Amino acid sequence: MSGTYKHAVSVTSQVYFCSAPIRIDSYDTCQFACVYCFSRDRSRRAASSGVHSASASALRQRFDRVNRGVIASALDEFLQKRVPIQLGGLQDPFTHREAEDRVTLAVLRVLEEQKYPTLISTKGGLYLEPEYLDVLKRMNLVFRISASGIAENFRHLVDRKAAPFDITLERIATLARAGIKVALRIQPVFPSFEAEALRMATLAWQAGASQVTFEYLKLPNDTVRAAIMDLKPNIGDVCGIMGEMGIKKTGPDWTLTADAKRPFVRQARNHCHALGLRFGAGDTEFIPWSDGNGCCGSSSLFLEANQFDTNFVGAIKHAMANSPDIVSFSLFEDRWVPQHTVGHYMDYRSRVPIADRDGKSDWMQMLQRRWNGGRGPYSPGFFDGVQSSGRKDENGMTIYDATQLAAELA
Repeated sequence: MSGTYKHAVSVTSQVYFCSAPIRIDSYDTCQFACVYCFSRDRSRRAASSGVHSASASALRQRFDRVNRGVIASALDEFLQKRVPIQLGGLQDPFTHREAEDRVTLAVLRVLEEQKYPTLISTKGGLYLEPEYLDVLKRMNLVFRISASGIAENFRHLVDRKAAPFDITLERIATLARAGIKVALRIQPVFPSFEAEALRMATLAWQAGASQVTFEYLKLPNDTVRAAIMDLKPNIGDVCGIMGEMGIKKTGPDWTLTADAKRPFVRQARNHCHALGLRFGAGDTEFIPWSDGNGCCGSSSLFLEANQFDTNFVGAIKHAMANSPDIVSFSLFEDRWVPQHTVGHYMDYRSRVPIADRDGKSDWMQMLQRRWNGGRGPYSPGFFDGVQSSGRKDENGMTIYDATQLAAELA
């Protein structure tokens, strides 16, 4: 261990569309070696040498300060508002390192003290030890276990160092019996293995899961692409299949197009609803298809929390509950927004100088800059079933139409 690291708790760039956009990572690296991992290279690229951990005492001190009303940042504002936090947003909190260092356990105790709304993501299993389970049972929590959507005889090739799926099902059942809300994240779904992903969802429901989310495979870099191509003799020509289905580049990632994904997303949603499961769409452009708010819709369905909805998905969801043909920027007028700078946590190109904020929060300016499209990939029109109405409001902001999405989800 090489000490603590500064940004263990942070606002993520998913704030444009996520209802739970703050995360904490116990460690800045992961001991699993999943072949499709996007976070390993990105997180380590900017990190100093060695493995660093979060500081539970620093987190407790931050909560103490926020509870006294001493607010120094947008992150503090999110915490004061009790927006859900994701533990394991980038790095798994329950790897073998945790067995020695117990950093995650210390962080869990702080979150339990605050009864803070928490989403946990992991492939590990250490949390079933009594010391952990006793804390988890007292938390304001949804526990999410991840597994790739692929045939079981190939799982060891892609979910490297992770448990077989039958063990995952046992873990779901144990948590559910303890009264903990459990979700299965089938992430990623490998193209050509969609039927296996649906079978996994059924088994998770039988084990006691309350929600299942699905997200197709992404190709974040040449390293991942090459690793998956090396598995061609075993799992088939996944990259070739993606090319035939249709791919596009979104930010740094190559992904399937919305048209390529849509048939399975529709099928998976119907499959979950037929079972009585809550459905989550992990593919960004399909997030509004999710039950609840966001792909982690379980955060609004099962947690005592305040969802962050002053973003593109929030505007779409609000419009669909009222007038689906009017997704307008004015929907943000009565929404809570952090007043401290959010751009501090983003890439420097996203930041809005104080002189350009026109007396508004930088977050409102960041949304406004992207609302009409053309400033990065995200705007309301990025999301499936939402398109420009051809009209603009008095400020020149595009009015979007979500009637196609509303009809689909009806």
